[in-house]
Amino acid sequence: MAPRPAASAAEPGDAGVEGPSHAGTPSPIGTKRATSALWFNDGSWWGNLWDTASSDFHIFRFDAGTSSWVDTGVATDPRASTHHDVLWDGTTLNVASYRFVNDGLPAEPGFPTTMRRYSYNWSTKTYTLLSATQINDERVEALTIDKDSTGRMWATWQQGNRIYLNATGTDGRYWGTPFAHPASSSPQGLGNVSVDDTSAVIAFDGNKIGVMWSRQVGDATDGRYWSYHVDGAPDTDWSTPVAAVLGQNSGDDHINLKRLGSSDGRVFAAVKTSYTAPSEPLIQLLALDSATETWTAHTIATVAECPNRMVVMIDESTRMLRTFATYPKPGDTTDAGVCNSTGGAIYEKSTPLDTIDFSTAPKIPRIVDADQYVHNVTSTKQNLNSAAQGTADSGLLMLADVNATSRYWHYYDPTGGSGGGDPTDPTEAPTPAAARPE
Repeated sequence: MAPRPAASAAEPGDAGVEGPSHAGTPSPIGTKRATSALWFNDGSWWGNLWDTASSDFHIFRFDAGTSSWVDTGVATDPRASTHHDVLWDGTTLNVASYRFVNDGLPAEPGFPTTMRRYSYNWSTKTYTLLSATQINDERVEALTIDKDSTGRMWATWQQGNRIYLNATGTDGRYWGTPFAHPASSSPQGLGNVSVDDTSAVIAFDGNKIGVMWSRQVGDATDGRYWSYHVDGAPDTDWSTPVAAVLGQNSGDDHINLKRLGSSDGRVFAAVKTSYTAPSEPLIQLLALDSATETWTAHTIATVAECPNRMVVMIDESTRMLRTFATYPKPGDTTDAGVCNSTGGAIYEKSTPLDTIDFSTAPKIPRIVDADQYVHNVTSTKQNLNSAAQGTADSGLLMLADVNATSRYWHYYDPTGGSGGGDPTDPTEAPTPAAARPE
């Protein structure tokens, strides 16, 4: 393993740590925040990062002692223009790699999405490629994976203005034939969506796979929909979609899903809306009670706060929901308070998961480059500090990108965090004429 070159020293106004270069790829982390780039295994954090020397993506280990990344030399994808969704399932590392299309462009055939599987040697602490199989043959905007209780891997994406799915056999390796969610052919056609919509998949409640998608077709059925499949049922047997939120402008294509536990029925979704009035919610936390199959919506931040690209993390040791998103930069930095779609700084807002309320949650800067915009924060699918998920004493690690300098940045909290820190919100008001971020 070779250590990456040391980053430059922190400057006044910085928060977090500048990491290695990702020069050579336009997509070091990906966008829309449905996907995850990190995982925790065997007492260490790991990441799927770009290696500038070999010009491909590698498995990196995070050295907590030096707060730096170490390249293991194990490649995950040779293609520069790819996004990835990473799942560590306790025994196997699964990396879904796909060529992506930009906002407003349809999926394009002829670009295979690949899932590579890696074993882990606990003695040598190394990963070895087991297999590489094809999920679909489409270039898409976003694609996510998860594993059900029978060992089957599932994937979802938007293709041809419909929500698509695919699954492996119980070996978790070989994929079947992609198919549209059955709601696409239902009388309401709720699985039919716009070219800008996306979906995400998650295992929950012990024996189910759920899929959530946005719907922005410009009528009263617009919103954020949820449907689930019971493990072992036919692939196309899915529940009737339920609207987690409903109404025009209530949906957007940013989404991040988490579950409380593999046998727990609670699912949490950090989502973005398309509202424009300053007091309306721009990012929300949606919470599922599977016993009643109902969702509740909680405002994380309003349009006036100019948030974007959000992630929710569950800290089981403190029973906190920790959300991270891009907001305008704090005072005493370049472009402080500017609201745009290029980035800003990464802030945390957190709340107890049993009494969700962000109205008084402090907004704490976690990753700030005083001179440049930070964007696209990501982490792991796993819950934090969870013995059941193999993350006991994991703390928290968040990874983000500074596009202007082609550098990774990270924030590491080694404790069972609760969103603590300086409660003072240093953010200045966004510029009044700034456009709402996409």
